Amino acid sequence: MDAFLDPWLSCLAFSAIILAFLLRNVQRRNDALSWILLGYFCICLALIAFKWYLRLDLAAYDAEKYQITSVQIAALLRADFFGNLPYILKPYAAYTLPLGLLYYLFGDSELLGQVLNTVMGLGVILNLHHLTAKLFNRRVADYTACFMAIYPYGWILSSTLNRDMMIAFFLTLFFRLLSELQSRERAGSSPGLWLAILGSFFYLALLRPPLMILCGLAVFVYWMAYPGKSPRGKRWHRTLRTIFVILVLFMGTASFFVFGKYYAAQTRVEQEATQFCEVGGMNQRLRISEDAGSAYLKGVKYSSYVDVIKVMPLASFYFLYSPLPWQVTSPKQALGILDSTWMMLVSWYFLKGIKPLYRRHRRFTLALLAFLMVGFATSSVLQANAGSAMRHRTMFSFLMFPIAVEALTKPRVRRPSLVVGTRVPALKRWPTGK
Repeated sequence: MDAFLDPWLSCLAFSAIILAFLLRNVQRRNDALSWILLGYFCICLALIAFKWYLRLDLAAYDAEKYQITSVQIAALLRADFFGNLPYILKPYAAYTLPLGLLYYLFGDSELLGQVLNTVMGLGVILNLHHLTAKLFNRRVADYTACFMAIYPYGWILSSTLNRDMMIAFFLTLFFRLLSELQSRERAGSSPGLWLAILGSFFYLALLRPPLMILCGLAVFVYWMAYPGKSPRGKRWHRTLRTIFVILVLFMGTASFFVFGKYYAAQTRVEQEATQFCEVGGMNQRLRISEDAGSAYLKGVKYSSYVDVIKVMPLASFYFLYSPLPWQVTSPKQALGILDSTWMMLVSWYFLKGIKPLYRRHRRFTLALLAFLMVGFATSSVLQANAGSAMRHRTMFSFLMFPIAVEALTKPRVRRPSLVVGTRVPALKRWPTGK
């Protein structure tokens, strides 16, 4: 009986602490964001209990691996906290170490890990709210927080023992800080913000090493983008600057693939970040991905980088919008149709809202577009099943939410129409000089 109750009691204790903070926030502020956070946390808690009661496996991924490693960390800390500190750096330490510390405090329960990811989901909502408020206004920020809170697949990720929601938290934090840096660029340098950006950058590199390449690219584009408007008659200056940035990106990418894989990847993080740069590594990743029941593009094999470029458009489409109706073979995969429909809606309104955002926040928009375009393209050629595509595209789709919501909620300006019987004012004549 104790073995049955202990996991639930530890989970309830941790959940009660979080609920106390959320209720206190509602009492103090009583605004839309406070209620959204409270509602999101309650929905995820209900889903965790529902999955446990019915033994549902909506999304497992690497939960067992993380659970075993975190339990080992907690056991080492209980045996000798200070003596075993050098030995708690296990694989995937950026995720398993916080989880192990939580298990050390409350007990070895997988439910605790799921609640921790729910807390990370709350952080994602907060980051998106602050990011949207910087880019647009408070009204759009509230709508974006609500949009994220009712995202069905976000509930699944937040109630699963997996590092995806922690990655989303630090990724949205990274771009939130970048937007704050742009808003303060006229006030001078902000060393504190740069330190926070570097901190989130390095933690992302520990969580998922390839992100250090994408985030580094975003920072480079932000740094190279011209902060203001080009002087009149000197548009060639901006054109040359753009050409220079493209050449640097092209030469840097080519040098990385040709030389970096063999000479620069010395540390473990660098090796993990570059493990899929070779064609052989890409093919190996595709073979692993094809083992799932929701696999698509079966039999694809890259013989050169030219093949990768040829497959990229179709692979990007499947990566963005899988599962499609003809891919559904089970009731579980049918639930994914809701997510693919959601992504189509987000993509449409994102394209409608990106141009106005570019006019107001040029540097941030260019950095975001560089991250999204390269991220979608490179991730698509490494995935071959709908489950992996749904999980990995959230790293990019969450950042599309603010722009899509702004375009979706933007009030339409009605053009004045002529009605039969109305009187049109006469046009004034130009003076004839008489």
